[in-house]
Amino acid sequence: MGTKMCRVLGLAIAVLFLATPLASAACNKDDLKALLSFNSSFPPHTLHNWINAEDCCSWAGIHCDDGTGRVTSLFFSNNPDPIDLAGPMPPSVGDLSELVGISFENLPNLVGPLPRQLSKLKKLKYISIYSTNLSGPIPSFLSQLPALEHLLMTSSRFSGSIPPSLGSLAKLRYVYLSGNGLTGSIPPSLFSRLDRSVLAILSLGQNKLAGAVPRSFASVAFGSIVLSENRLTGDASFLFGKSKPVSIIYLGQNKLSFDLTDVEYPVENLLSLDISHNEIHGSISEQIKEATKLSNLDMSYNKFCTEESRAEDRLVILHRGASCTTNVCVELLFPHARNRT
Repeated sequence: MGTKMCRVLGLAIAVLFLATPLASAACNKDDLKALLSFNSSFPPHTLHNWINAEDCCSWAGIHCDDGTGRVTSLFFSNNPDPIDLAGPMPPSVGDLSELVGISFENLPNLVGPLPRQLSKLKKLKYISIYSTNLSGPIPSFLSQLPALEHLLMTSSRFSGSIPPSLGSLAKLRYVYLSGNGLTGSIPPSLFSRLDRSVLAILSLGQNKLAGAVPRSFASVAFGSIVLSENRLTGDASFLFGKSKPVSIIYLGQNKLSFDLTDVEYPVENLLSLDISHNEIHGSISEQIKEATKLSNLDMSYNKFCTEESRAEDRLVILHRGASCTTNVCVELLFPHARNRT
């Protein structure tokens, strides 16, 4: 699910870029110099239509401000048009001082770490990197981008820990880092400066993150939080709450352990919930029946201990595993939700 959400966000960013009108002003000479350096970093004829130096804003993947002619976004993808950027991301990207967004998607031959020169882009709001072979750590210099709102670096080869300095970004509200090889713990500082009235989206699934879910997340207004397929431990009950705006909570396939009995569900907004394959215990409150928008629910493979019942007023039937500790399957009895096991 996390990957699908990332692709949707990437598409939204692409649409934003493509909606930017082509420039009527002449190609800015500083931007032209940076773009020619960018082009020369790849094998000849990679960007074969970058030929008219008088109108660089008409080049594939380039979008400009209509009035100034300054380059405001780069969008490169091997789908649907075959563009094969082979090699590292050129440092000259950092010389495009008016960039608002960059997107590199479905480029398996794009390799190496992010260039430090990206830190010069003080107007950059959107970073979208999806399905590449870019690697190395999530760089701490990203915290030097004060305008950054959307950070999407998924399905690539990034490794190491998530830099705590990302928490210093007051506008950062969408963080998608799923499908990499990230290790270490989740920094409690993440979203610490974000206005509490702004919805945050966090997707860290399919990594190797360990340790506890930060308790500081209890005060973050999440719209969606995906932490599945990691090695997280301890309590995560504070992510729930009847009045919270969160619609998607994915915590499956970790080692989380807490009592679910008194947890209140965000029934007004909840669309999808997965807490499967953990060590969660207690019982499941029938308050979840009030979540009428819920379409996906998986609570299987936990440590719930409840007498089996098929009474019509029961929410679920829990089939015991050995000593009520292993295989716990959840069969839903209300039509608007389904088990995803």
